[in-house]
Amino acid sequence: MLRKLAIIGLALLIAGTVIADVRIDWAGKLYNQMRWTTGAPGYGAHTNIWASRNNERFGNFVRSEAEFEMNATVTQYVKVYLRMKTIFDSDDPGEPNDNSANASAWQTYWTHDSGWFKLRGFRIDYMPPWENVDMISLGTPMGLGFSRWFMADRRYIDRDNAKGIYVKGHFGDVKWNVIRMWQPNWQGYDWNTGSFLAEDATYALNFNTVLNDVFGINVDGVMYIDTEFDPEDYDVNSSADDEPDGSMGTIPRYLAYGGGLSGNYDFSDVMGIEFNAMMTGQKHHQEQADADEDNIVDGWADWWPSPMYTSVMSPSGYLSFLTTDPFDNGFSPNFQFFYIHHNYISYWGSRREHDLLMIDGGIDGIRNTYGDRLGLNTFLWGGDQIGVRHYFRDNEFLRLGEGLVESPVGYWGGTFDFDFDLDNITLMGQFNYLGATDNTGGKVNEEDPNFDGPDSLMIYLPARDFSGLVGSVGVMSQVSGIDVGLEGRYGMWSDGYDKDDEYDDMTTKAMVIELMAGKQLTDALHAELKPRYQSVVDEYGEDADCTCTTNDIVIAHKWVYNFGGFDFWLRAEHLFRTSKYEYEETREEEKDEFSSHTIHAAWEVKF
Repeated sequence: MLRKLAIIGLALLIAGTVIADVRIDWAGKLYNQMRWTTGAPGYGAHTNIWASRNNERFGNFVRSEAEFEMNATVTQYVKVYLRMKTIFDSDDPGEPNDNSANASAWQTYWTHDSGWFKLRGFRIDYMPPWENVDMISLGTPMGLGFSRWFMADRRYIDRDNAKGIYVKGHFGDVKWNVIRMWQPNWQGYDWNTGSFLAEDATYALNFNTVLNDVFGINVDGVMYIDTEFDPEDYDVNSSADDEPDGSMGTIPRYLAYGGGLSGNYDFSDVMGIEFNAMMTGQKHHQEQADADEDNIVDGWADWWPSPMYTSVMSPSGYLSFLTTDPFDNGFSPNFQFFYIHHNYISYWGSRREHDLLMIDGGIDGIRNTYGDRLGLNTFLWGGDQIGVRHYFRDNEFLRLGEGLVESPVGYWGGTFDFDFDLDNITLMGQFNYLGATDNTGGKVNEEDPNFDGPDSLMIYLPARDFSGLVGSVGVMSQVSGIDVGLEGRYGMWSDGYDKDDEYDDMTTKAMVIELMAGKQLTDALHAELKPRYQSVVDEYGEDADCTCTTNDIVIAHKWVYNFGGFDFWLRAEHLFRTSKYEYEETREEEKDEFSSHTIHAAWEVKF
């Protein structure tokens, strides 16, 4: 494959010398990373801190990535972009979807014979000499001009293989964007688009303008369509009760849609508001999905990120008040209220590329999906809010320095955030109150066999009476050329599951105190030290029948070396944990202690 790539590159270079008007710019990147873990595999800043792996070797690997990009300016009207990339693991077990950290199979290789080196993305940009059309992009569009809750860019390797037709233009001061995206093979009903791929598509439309230089407004619409061959058509199914006509009939198996109105209004140069009001919904083919017409899909797909209703529609949105030093003393307060309905649905919303809410981690407080208490993870380590329901996959295989993400679907809350810049010091703080949009988790009624308890969390959100508080205060300064900081965070979640057994009720209190010191040691070398103490107390049952207390001391340090085009990072983390279980009824105690040490290094050369 590399030999073929070299031949293609040589041919393009020769073509570039023949056609004088064509300019070809090449870029590339060689990236390597390694991780070594001892003590408790699976712990560390780049893995799920509450889950260990069955085999310690899965926490230790060397991974190499090679990436090549080509940008060609053919004429003033045409530009071409290509991106080729591969990932190779030295310890890859060889099968996709194997439960190993190093394979990253689901986002790298769809089948074991899919090839090591793949065309990850391409694009042809055409700037026609037409009055109202600015650009037509064919292929893998980036920099999309739509609401990031509905249609966002894609970063992950196989996701940017999704192709579409993207057109943007203007009518006077009104800009418009329209797109048709073909569905990638994983983004369909039950994570499978079925047998009629050409008809599966997402359409999005956007209009935006600025009025009077202070009022900006956006109108967005999106429609996701899953079309399949009709099983009742004889030409599809010879046993069907239908006359053959030589043409395969189709049916719209599933439809998801959304509409939004968003914008901003500036009261002055230092004060303004942002708003976003959305309505999303879905509709299944009635006869296929819901034979008994109870508005609950029959034979539900457990992994599919969608409400279980045959037909449903729900509102969501947020309102923000933003300032930049309005009192001319360095103090900048900001407020936000958000409400993301438990039946909100979006397939092309941001999954990691954009942070969509003001809150910094902890919103997904007690959702215990497959043992992944995501809200606790994001509270301890920080996290961004994304625009889709299926959040958990994107936290499994993080690269060096990447943070966690969480889904706000099913939650409402208020955030007060501030910065206070003084002469030699900066104070920062954030305080949040959180609640659930529906304490049934979106279930239909108590006769629904899935109503009680968190047994089917991907079908619905967990049923609970949820409320939470998340707060943080920090200070940053510089002393003798050393960047120093101190931050304290506190979170408290109360979650009463809708079950007869009150033992499932749960309250969590968590605290983090973290110091930071960083210094540029030489022109090429920067070092950073972050010791922290974190404590988590879980109380189960209405009367704290069982209490679990976990205390961690974490010592993290990072070294960054940049010289002569060579970039190197070394990040290490040393975790010392003590856990204690106390049972109210028997007065028994259980203790557990262990330590974990993780080294994560990466080196990169760009050219």
